[in-house]
Amino acid sequence: MSEADFMRRLQMRASQLKARLFRQQVGMAWVGKAERITVHRTMKLKPGDVVVRNARPFHAGITGMSDLGGWVPELITPEMVGSTVAIYTQVEVKENARPTIEQLAWIDAVNSAGGRAGIARSEEDLSKILLGIH
Repeated sequence: MSEADFMRRLQMRASQLKARLFRQQVGMAWVGKAERITVHRTMKLKPGDVVVRNARPFHAGITGMSDLGGWVPELITPEMVGSTVAIYTQVEVKENARPTIEQLAWIDAVNSAGGRAGIARSEEDLSKILLGIH
């Protein structure tokens, strides 16, 4: 099973547990001006090459941000008016790989701030993260 398939399976399991987790893309791409070639000119390109005029980097996400992010609903005790609040949640999906230092720092920051975050290598790991079981 691919990591993308595994991630979708975890998202479905999160929904069954009343959580909402969304895919968070992190990375860098190039953006610039699109230009249609309307006159004949010689260019040395190879198959698969892409030309971007006035290229500049576009950074998406935050370094270390987890693969899945969203919230878990939590019923507040009657002393707190019986409201339901959303607990910020981050899940790093890993089947066979190790998390980076930046990913571990992100998870620690979320947990330290009162959110729920962790590494899911299985649906059981995901359930523990969503339920706040360490």
